[in-house]
Amino acid sequence: MKVKVPPKVKVASHSYLIRFDRKVLRSASANGLARHTYQDIIVSDDVAMSERNQILLHELLHLVERFWGVKLDDIDIDRIAEGLAVILFDNLGIELDWSLIEGSK
Repeated sequence: MKVKVPPKVKVASHSYLIRFDRKVLRSASANGLARHTYQDIIVSDDVAMSERNQILLHELLHLVERFWGVKLDDIDIDRIAEGLAVILFDNLGIELDWSLIEGSK
């Protein structure tokens, strides 16, 4: 089942823009960022689709961690995101459609 990644996602009472921006990611030496100051999630469009999907889950989990006061380190967040990726994409057959997401390339 295809699911479109929305340009904005709401977590708690906050809306975050989802976008691609290689320049920001290069300067941060990262493949994904959840930036609370800018209320955006930046995901690399320069990685395999399976990694891009996992990065989005990872950054969304950082928002859950922040707004619900869950104490997890980055390695725990990564493990949970990988587990969710297997459940959602491999077992349930969900495929993310990134066509609505814009950004610099």
